[in-house]
Amino acid sequence: MRNYVLFLFSAIVLLNTSCSGATNDTPKTVEVTGIITIKDKPISGASVVFMPKSGPSAVGTTDDSGAYILKTGKAIGATPGQHVVTVTAGGETPMPGTEEAKSDKSKPLIPADYGDPKKSGLTADVKASGNNNFDFKLN
Repeated sequence: MRNYVLFLFSAIVLLNTSCSGATNDTPKTVEVTGIITIKDKPISGASVVFMPKSGPSAVGTTDDSGAYILKTGKAIGATPGQHVVTVTAGGETPMPGTEEAKSDKSKPLIPADYGDPKKSGLTADVKASGNNNFDFKLN
């Protein structure tokens, strides 16, 4: 009987902690904004990704003025800490030899290295509080 009570108590505690609706699964995020330009001109429709050393990445898309606001899942912002940043825009890959392949529309708006986390050279230190505005001037 004693083992049954101990088992029942353990099961209730386990059930209570797993069904408590705790929001610990959602990472703490802080608002992160900025502007992306290339050769001093804003880039519209660029994908901006902040990748922390661990945890989920934050993603945003630039508007017509080059401005972005990051989101991590459904939460606004990025997790605090050091991030590697990538930026990509344009450059769908058409079939080789087609007219599309020869047009400027198929060429990326941003050099491919900015989309590679190992080559972008872009970083951001997102603070737990304060201003987290990161403007990137690409060449």
